[in-house]
Amino acid sequence: MVSSHYLRGIFFSIVTALLWGVLPIFLKITLQDFHAGTISWFRFLFALLILAVIMQCKAYKPLNIFRKLPWMGVLGGACLSANYYWVTLGVDLSGPSNMAVLIQTASIFLVLAGVYVFHERLAFSQTLGMVIAGSGLFIFFNDQQSHIQEVRDYYYADFLIVLAGLVWVGYMVAQKFLSRKYGAQSLNLLVYAVATLTLIGGVEWTDFTRAGLTAWLSMIFCGINTLLAYGALAEAVKYIPLALISLIISLNPLITLLGMNILPEMGFAGLQADPIGSMGYMGGIIAVGGVVLVVYRQKRPRGSRSRA
Repeated sequence: MVSSHYLRGIFFSIVTALLWGVLPIFLKITLQDFHAGTISWFRFLFALLILAVIMQCKAYKPLNIFRKLPWMGVLGGACLSANYYWVTLGVDLSGPSNMAVLIQTASIFLVLAGVYVFHERLAFSQTLGMVIAGSGLFIFFNDQQSHIQEVRDYYYADFLIVLAGLVWVGYMVAQKFLSRKYGAQSLNLLVYAVATLTLIGGVEWTDFTRAGLTAWLSMIFCGINTLLAYGALAEAVKYIPLALISLIISLNPLITLLGMNILPEMGFAGLQADPIGSMGYMGGIIAVGGVVLVVYRQKRPRGSRSRA
């Protein structure tokens, strides 16, 4: 029988995948009136303030973690701030679909961290599923490349997105180590505070007075997204291996692809559709098949809780 801890980890991972799937779309809307540095800073500030209030209301004493700062938590906050900024620039330069696909390199890096740092084990079927998912994402990415117009901006965006994936793994490794000693939301509070301080130099303050209502609503949603997505991710890290989390959240490109196919047709917030061909859709289906294979295999082994 599947343990409740395991199912809880799966649930929180899926919530994170859904929220991250729609995030690039709303970042694109927000970028119509805000700069990347302003967006990244606001998302962390919003999440920091809301989470602090929630923790205070629940008598969790949110400031306790700041009395003796864990250096790894500070490093994790710096890594996540860089991830947010580079991802937002990637959306601005190359579009939501490309960012959502290429950021899956972070999942590959995370699997390697899970295996070599935390000694997590991968069954053959999981490895096969990872290969299938990776092949599907590769096909999707090649289809995107065939439609680019601004080559220089596109490849610069790719470079930034891969860097964002690398530093995100640094954040995840720090979160994994510190989760043994600190509560998940206390760690998030520390990370948000560090990132808010790190990014304040990149804020364009005039954005706040020039932005329209649509961009403001989208900005607030991005802040809520940060709070909920990383709250769910922090919980998932406690219950299931990093490798499984990385494969579940690789559903992000399909969610983004679906949204960018439907919402521009509806005239939603002035969005322009990303050009996706039939090969791109096929690659997405292959990627989903690989993820499903991995998740199905992971339901059966015993001892998942102990490895997490």
